[in-house]
Order: sequence, then C-alpha cells, then structure tokens
Amino acid sequence: MNAKVATNNPIIKFIKSIPPVVWITLVLISVFSMSSDRYLQFSNFSNMLVQSVPLMLVAFAQTLIVLTQGTDLSLGAQVSFVTVIWIYLTKAGVPIYISAIVAVLMSMCVGAVNGLIVSKGKIPPFIATLGMQNILNSISLLLTAGASIYIFNPLFHNVTQAKIVGLPLTVWIAALMFLITWVVLYKTKLGAQVFGLGGNQEALTLAGINLIKPSIKIYAFAGLLTGVSGLITTCRLESGQPVVGAGWEFEAVAATLLGGTSLREGKGGIGGTVFGVLLITILKNGLNVSGVPSLYQNAIIGMIILMSIVIDALARRAKS
Repeated sequence: MNAKVATNNPIIKFIKSIPPVVWITLVLISVFSMSSDRYLQFSNFSNMLVQSVPLMLVAFAQTLIVLTQGTDLSLGAQVSFVTVIWIYLTKAGVPIYISAIVAVLMSMCVGAVNGLIVSKGKIPPFIATLGMQNILNSISLLLTAGASIYIFNPLFHNVTQAKIVGLPLTVWIAALMFLITWVVLYKTKLGAQVFGLGGNQEALTLAGINLIKPSIKIYAFAGLLTGVSGLITTCRLESGQPVVGAGWEFEAVAATLLGGTSLREGKGGIGGTVFGVLLITILKNGLNVSGVPSLYQNAIIGMIILMSIVIDALARRAKS
C-alpha cells in the first residue's frame, strides 16, 4: 500500500521524470562550485550561456538529423564555411548584411544537397555528409589560403555585447531558434514526417508521402541553424576561420545523445539537447576555472560524457 502511494505521489513522479542529464549537470555544478569561489558568480554563468550558443544551434540541427536515423558529419564544416563566406564576401565589397544572408542561404543549400544525396541517392548519411565535410573544408581553406581572414565592422561588437533584459543578445537568438525549431518539430507536418523517417518509413510510404521532400527540407533547415551559428561565431571571433567548427559535429552528437534522443528509434527532441549542450559547456568551463591542465581536459570530458550517456541509456532502459 505504501509503495503504491509513493508511486502515485506527484512529487516522486516529477522527480522520476527528470532526465538523468539534468541530475548529472547539477552534480557537476556542485562539484565545480566547491573547487572554485568564482564558479557560482553570475558573470561566469552568463559567460557559459554565451559560449554554449553556437554549439547549441549546431546540436539542434544534429538532433533533427538523428531523429531521421541519420548523422550529419558536415555541420562543423558548415559553421566554418559560413564564417569564411561572410567575411570573404564582405571584404569583396558586398554589404555586410547581404553577405550574411547569402552565407546562411549557402549553408541551407549545402543541407538541401545533403538531404537530396541521402534520400534520392540512397547513400548512408554518415558517408554522404563526410564527403560534404571534406568539400566544405577544402573550399574554406582555398578561400582563406589556410589562414583566418579579418575585417573590422562595429556590427560584430554590437551583436556580442548587446543585452536585452540583462541577457546577451546571442542567448535570445538561441531562444528564438529553439522556439522556431520546436514549432517545426511538433506543430507542422514536416515535424511529423521527421519522426516518421526515424521511426517508421514504411508507414510514410504507405500514406503516399514522398520521402525525398521531407529529407531535403529537414537537412536544409539544419543548414539554417548551422548558418545562424556560423554568423554568431563570426561575430565572436570578428574573423572568418576555416577550421573553427572542426569537431563540433561530434560534440553535437554527444549533446543529442545526452539529451535522450535515440540513434535508432527516431525518439527524442530538442528539449533534452539543451541540457546536453549545457552539460558539455559546464564541464569545459568548470575544468578551466578549476585550473585543470588542458593536457587532461579532453580525456576527462570524454570519460564524463561517455559515462553520462551510459547512465542515461540504462535509466531509460529501466523505465521501459
């Protein structure tokens, strides 16, 4: 009787419904706050939010692709590509706002091509996007001669320093993109088709839905998200850097898995991805603030992320 009452307790139900990634994040905050007096300062948390924004947008894009049972390895290269194209066109005399729009549109086109190759060509996403990653990296390196390219414009500083209601503008941009992505995923036909692509493609085919169109659209939308991430990254660095996004696709996959999105079942969502990105950002920031040598940081980050994914998988398996 007592066990049944405890099970029906709304507070206990709420606690059980909280994903493991949230608890792991809280544990990390507690550990790092004890190791450094500066960790719990508002300025540090604000800095972490700002740092997480570019990866957050890439992780949203990766989550959408993973929901279709794919993995996009070109996302990091797309970010680098956008930073290079924006600065390159601006230096060539194109107005900075127009060149920004062109850079994002080119990123969307890259995504659309990925979706076309994957759906029409029946090429595994891993292979198709790996090829696109190499192409984009080569273009970025050719346009910049392998070095960063710079241009001065007050827009960069204004974007990174502006605040609205006490929060940086870039954080509000991330919130807006989260809202748009959430609406697309849960309130549109395209979102339903995304879950269908990952969960039951046969049902979509029997319903008379052409699988090619939703694939192209969702990869293009992922390109939009990485394009915006590239613009924000450019504003932060005030330059175009051909390799700045290297490895981001893998961190985005880690954040997606930490957030509870399945690689096989087409289940999950971007809500959990937010906590996955925050966990990675908090982990990196905490190690820096605590003075852990950079030599050990990658190994520690890798172990904790792997452990977190295993704990999350075991917890979800226990619930089912």
